[in-house]
Amino acid sequence: MAKVQNPILFSTYFGLKPGVVEAAGLVDPFLNVDTQLFIDPTLLEKSSNRIIKEKALPQFRRHFSDFLRLLTISEREGDAAWKGAQRLLDLSEPADNGLGYGGSGRSGSSRPNEIRDTIVRTAKEIVTLGSKDPEMMGLMGFFEEKVGPDTISDFTTRVIANELSEITEAFCLANGISTSDKDGDSQYSLPSFDVGGGKKKYVILVPSDIVRELPISNDPSEIYEAISFNQKIRDRVNSFLARSERTTATERKEAIRKAALESVDLFNSFLKAIKDYAQPYNQEDDSLGYRKLKEVLQSNVDSFKVDKKFELSSGPEKIAELVHETIAAFKHHVEKGNLWEALWVNGVPKKERASQLIYFAIADCFCKANDVDISPEANMGGGPIDFKFSKGYEARVLVEMKRSSGTVRHGYEKQLEYYKDAAKTFFGIFVVIDYGDLGNKLLTIQKIRSERLDAGEAASDIVVIDATQKKSASKRD
Repeated sequence: MAKVQNPILFSTYFGLKPGVVEAAGLVDPFLNVDTQLFIDPTLLEKSSNRIIKEKALPQFRRHFSDFLRLLTISEREGDAAWKGAQRLLDLSEPADNGLGYGGSGRSGSSRPNEIRDTIVRTAKEIVTLGSKDPEMMGLMGFFEEKVGPDTISDFTTRVIANELSEITEAFCLANGISTSDKDGDSQYSLPSFDVGGGKKKYVILVPSDIVRELPISNDPSEIYEAISFNQKIRDRVNSFLARSERTTATERKEAIRKAALESVDLFNSFLKAIKDYAQPYNQEDDSLGYRKLKEVLQSNVDSFKVDKKFELSSGPEKIAELVHETIAAFKHHVEKGNLWEALWVNGVPKKERASQLIYFAIADCFCKANDVDISPEANMGGGPIDFKFSKGYEARVLVEMKRSSGTVRHGYEKQLEYYKDAAKTFFGIFVVIDYGDLGNKLLTIQKIRSERLDAGEAASDIVVIDATQKKSASKRD
């Protein structure tokens, strides 16, 4: 699992005021943990960044046109043209852009040759149909299950790294950030940060209008919605599904794949539908809560001070008290302040990750404000987020957070217990974010807790936070 402690923003590290990076149309990345946004090559054409439109997009198209040209002339796997195409599909770790599924340290490694060859074979199949559009590469996550969003993002980053470096150098020059040449041969110099042990990492910045939460090719529900606007491909897909009154997401995905790869005409219609539909991550809606996360981390931590001393050396019970205080701070800002607004978008609750990330930021600020020698640690990988507070090897407290519409019973009864067992701790706190649809789920987990206590077993605490929509704080009685 990817873990992170003490997240460091690019803007904070280099002494920039909050919002400066975003105002330049760039993602303000963390230096020691990846943000789960990904470069989607289908967005390059729509970017408002001049360097992306005039240089990066043509470079991407040239590179993968060469890749497809080699596949066109390849007569069999392993011949010279095939090997040339393999060399052009470089899946090794690109320059550090702060995106993806990485964790602490953000180190990565080359992806297996198996994934590279899977992409090459699929591209060959499409080329054989007659399509030569290099932007088909952005769809590989849809055609092949093993091709994740980070793979697409990374091979795109490598191909347009020079253009991203130009954007980065220009931003740094305009904002007084020192840069240096990574290897003595680079055309552009980049900012770097110290990772310890005498080593440093170089960073490239990415325009915010070429990133998505997931590339559309990795989100089947968006694929289905995108093709619904294109009658030609929609009619063919429906013909494959005609025999079924009810269809699963898997069946719909397979029908789309069959339709898209049936002919060059249908494939080109499919690709056009995706390119027309694709939109970048909406910074205003901020469905993942990254903007609020950054706001909290950049805020004055003095607001999180409390008149209490935490004697953490006394054991996990005292750490649990501290953790309850961090949760109480989060609860206060949601229920009594306006933080609940950051958990909703257009009248709909945001994704579970939004509340988790914002709590993580508040917990981190709380510990710093009160000079507590402990930091929250979060699993920031592709799966659910859990939080660990620890002092030494033995004293550990876990926090699991669920939204009220989710699997509350499973989360309390099974999931948190699994995490506790893995962390070798008896101390867990289960937090439910109630958006108004909790129903009888609270009674269910309270009963489970009571039964465990009556049996003399350890039982995790339960905290409910009211995140329902409210009047603004200034209008409340």
